[in-house]
Amino acid sequence: TFIFLLGLGAWVGLPTLLKPVENTTKNLGADLNKVPGYVDFKHSFTGLESDDWIALDEGSWFYMPTLYPAVSFSQAMTILQTQDILIKEIPEVENVLGKIGRVESALDPAPAAMVETYVMLKPQSEWREGVTARDIWDEINKVATLPGVTPASPLQPIEGRVVMLQSGIKAPMAIRIYGKDLDGLAIAAKAVAAKLKESRFINPDTVNPDIVLGKPYVEFEVDRDAAARFDMSVKMVNQIIETALGGMSLTKTVEGLERYPVSVRYQRNLRERIEDLKRLPVVTHTGEVVPLERLAKMKTTWGPGAINSENARLVAHVSFSTSGVAGDLESVAAIQKALYEAQAKEEGEEGSLTLPDGYVLEAVGSFENQIEANNRLMWLVPLVIFINGFIIYLQFRNLSMTLSVFAGIPVTFGGGMIILGIMDIEMNTAVWIGFIALFGIAVDDGVIIATYLDQVFKKKKPKTVAEIREATIEAGLRRIRPCLMTTVTTVVALLPVLLSTGRGADVAKGMALPVFGGMLFELVRLFGVPVLFCANKEFQLRAGISSEHLGSDTEPDNNHQISQAA
Repeated sequence: TFIFLLGLGAWVGLPTLLKPVENTTKNLGADLNKVPGYVDFKHSFTGLESDDWIALDEGSWFYMPTLYPAVSFSQAMTILQTQDILIKEIPEVENVLGKIGRVESALDPAPAAMVETYVMLKPQSEWREGVTARDIWDEINKVATLPGVTPASPLQPIEGRVVMLQSGIKAPMAIRIYGKDLDGLAIAAKAVAAKLKESRFINPDTVNPDIVLGKPYVEFEVDRDAAARFDMSVKMVNQIIETALGGMSLTKTVEGLERYPVSVRYQRNLRERIEDLKRLPVVTHTGEVVPLERLAKMKTTWGPGAINSENARLVAHVSFSTSGVAGDLESVAAIQKALYEAQAKEEGEEGSLTLPDGYVLEAVGSFENQIEANNRLMWLVPLVIFINGFIIYLQFRNLSMTLSVFAGIPVTFGGGMIILGIMDIEMNTAVWIGFIALFGIAVDDGVIIATYLDQVFKKKKPKTVAEIREATIEAGLRRIRPCLMTTVTTVVALLPVLLSTGRGADVAKGMALPVFGGMLFELVRLFGVPVLFCANKEFQLRAGISSEHLGSDTEPDNNHQISQAA
């Protein structure tokens, strides 16, 4: 019981587990916190944090900062090349590959301001002493965050692609804002970003709201009356503007297997300066050459760099990374609660968050995988435990023996949690898979001992307490060695997994640690099955309860009956 309760305390936190006891003693006039050593003991296990998914060290980083949407392509290329040079100078970095823009595909919505840099790291043996992967990431952010570049959230290549496909963001987590129009989304994104920076669960340097209306546009409004005087329609004027500035593809040239489009547009010196665009020469249908300003009015304005939508509604995102003061799931829950409480306050009240009517906030990110997994594990783990108990009962057809063997599951569960608490491991799906495997292994030794106890008692039919204890000791001595061999081989077999450092070792360790810790404490349980079985039989003997394992002084002697029949 102590091992199970201590393991439960390691999982949820001893302060949480002991709170009812403290309240009870306080009502009785005693304060446990004043007992010497109690506070230190209580804070030895403060609870395990929850990770957002199975940890996997890919051996590389995926650096995705955000540039201002108004950046030109040439400026973006210069920034990208500068970043690659600076990142390559970090001693632990082996190769850097930067990408900007997108291919000609509707499946790649990356704008020109979106940087994707793959940072391949050297083997860990070549790193500076004491440097971790997270230290390298912090250094990448430090050297590559140039003026006009926002810090990036820590991502790995595979992890980043999964997050982008699942949530459409380039950070582990973000707040998604559903809105009605772009102007409202721009205001809401800034308000939510300012609120997030106040949370202790968030690293304020990583808060990055979408710049919804941050791209400059040049708009031409055709003067219909002026165009009509030169025998031109609105469509004609728009075609001239499109061709002069953007170009028109006339044909293709074939060079072997290669094909190149041939486009026509005005010379660069006529179109590279925005203030000179209104003086572009236009040949009208009447044969006159007039400046463009005679046909259309030009103005500059701000518009969206990209328009995003989810569930048929416009959306904007405010991405961020957690500060590490709590687990990812706990941090997201606390952040959502703080935002909802801020929305519930009256406008103008301190700490309030005012959004336009109809705007909705939603937390999205990789943590959704862990939430879905937790929902499945909520019924999967109890189902595994029930199946274990049912199979044990089918083996013995005896409730007391089934409970004696089944008691090993809480003990090994507590042992596994204690080891996780000592190692300060974050809870994720891999850890719970390890516990499911542990529950199956944990009952094996109990079944071995219980089976032999069943056989010995059915054979000897003890009639006294002394005979019950003698039979129990005999059965225990005969089966303790096979059980120890099973436990020791399992523990030793897990050592290479726990000491591994290669790719995928994080996932393997997550599954192996619960089994390793549970099997260590399983040694205590080897004595539990015989003791519980013996105590039950002594109780039945004293209470006069009949049992197939106990003899009776009033039972007829089979040999005497046979001689009388003869």
